[in-house]
Amino acid sequence: MKSVDDLRDENARLTSTVTVLETRIIALESEIEVWKRRLFGQKAERVKNNEAQASLFVLLEQMGRLAAGDLAAGEVADELISDLRDEAASPSSPSPSPSPSPLSRGEKRKGTAGRRKLSESDLPVHRIVLNPIGYTGGDDDELVKVGEEISRHVDDQPGSHVVVEVVRPKCIKKADAGTSSSSSSSPEPAVEFFIADAAELPISKGLAGPGLLANVLVRKYADHLPLHRQERILLREGIRFGRSTLCGWVQGCAALLVHITDAMWRESKTTAPLLLTDACGVLIREPERCRRGHFQVFIDPGRHVNFRYLATSDGATIANELAGFSGMLQADAAATYHETLRRETAIIEVGCWAHARRNFFEALGFDRERALIGIGFIAKLYDAHRDAMDAAGVVDGPVRKMLASPVLDRLIKWIGRERPILQAPSPIERALGYLERHWVALTRFLDDGRLRLDNNPSELELRHQVVGRKNWLFCATDGGATWNAITVTLIASCRIHGIEPWRYLRDVLTLLPAWDRTRVLSLAPAQWRETRQQAQTRQLLDSRQLLGRGAVHEDEDDPAR
Repeated sequence: MKSVDDLRDENARLTSTVTVLETRIIALESEIEVWKRRLFGQKAERVKNNEAQASLFVLLEQMGRLAAGDLAAGEVADELISDLRDEAASPSSPSPSPSPSPLSRGEKRKGTAGRRKLSESDLPVHRIVLNPIGYTGGDDDELVKVGEEISRHVDDQPGSHVVVEVVRPKCIKKADAGTSSSSSSSPEPAVEFFIADAAELPISKGLAGPGLLANVLVRKYADHLPLHRQERILLREGIRFGRSTLCGWVQGCAALLVHITDAMWRESKTTAPLLLTDACGVLIREPERCRRGHFQVFIDPGRHVNFRYLATSDGATIANELAGFSGMLQADAAATYHETLRRETAIIEVGCWAHARRNFFEALGFDRERALIGIGFIAKLYDAHRDAMDAAGVVDGPVRKMLASPVLDRLIKWIGRERPILQAPSPIERALGYLERHWVALTRFLDDGRLRLDNNPSELELRHQVVGRKNWLFCATDGGATWNAITVTLIASCRIHGIEPWRYLRDVLTLLPAWDRTRVLSLAPAQWRETRQQAQTRQLLDSRQLLGRGAVHEDEDDPAR
């Protein structure tokens, strides 16, 4: 028979085991709920305002501040009641229209060997004649035409493809006309030939003009059309280019455009006071199994959106990428940034309230009341941010601080009251612990009106990559992922500056082969409008525009330029 001491020891062991198992059950249930929401639930982190605000109102009553005659609490209660009435009176938002069903995949066509002869295509021909200086075709010309050289390439213009035929008349002086150039026993005087310089295409000796190259890039990286789909689209439009040819065009364009994106990233690292950053994964094809790379975005607000491809996304890699940067870094407090903050002491960490709020959304299924209170507090911070913003979208920092400080004071007191009585590692305890651990970084926005409350612009930019990833699934090589990051950097930067990306890429690809590399930053979207208005740029575009020559400035007043 067991003694009393043995029974007590066994009871203690069983009690400890039950506690461990209960903790494990809570953690597993939390993980299951998170995955159920991610797989089957609503993706948007949204609750009804009246629920969150009502929870805050109940909290204030529980704290006894209203009963004690706290005037500040009374004002807050009046504001909450007003919000509840507005929420009840406002109409519900319309439901989104269903998305159209995807098209069925077409059959693969058999590839053809050899280079396509443009003379055999059914495309319309746009003929351009480049005369040498001194020859216009008139009787008074100093030069006489004795032949011509013809080259062809395919270009793109809105709505159609055309074959651009560049004709360069070969001329001699009138005084030399009739001089025999055939071989004979007596030496003949040398005849000097005159011909215009050959038109230089973005890809040397290629068949694609800058408009067609820009079209392929925009379709692939802005419209998320993989090259095998573009191959079929081009075939339907009456032109046959293989996928490998299109891939070579993308590579050739990236080799030119990288000069711009590298200059943009150098400028952001050396002069930007603030960078917003986040990352998403990308699969890189391997013979046995795809490995994982990462697209890291660094937003320089108002100037550049920089995408960088990283083969690995550990702390050392990101620290190396940010070497030389001294400013504020707004991120999601992931462990991968710890090494950067340790190495670069001049970098100041700024927190993200959207990530803090996400933890409360994940806790809704376990402790709805406390989760709604946390969401309600964060909603009041966003209200303070909006109320401090003028019509132009500029935030008045002191006003925002005045409005947000009382909310933060109440929030930190509530955390200090609730967290000690919660069982770890429950979802709501993790949400409160996140706020306590990152409180300094999360409250830095109080002292600088330039700072946002969240890192949402980075996630929105990465969303374009994620949408594209659903179409092209993986990158064939690290080089292909790098081409992606280069082109998406320019397209995303065009988007924040309101520039139409096809026209921008067409003009930039036209200019880059002859552009001074020391001035390449002037071709970035942030400076493009100013650069394009300069006389030197106009003249260079006029001389190199192989399609629509003479109409280069037809839409220069278009704000999308």
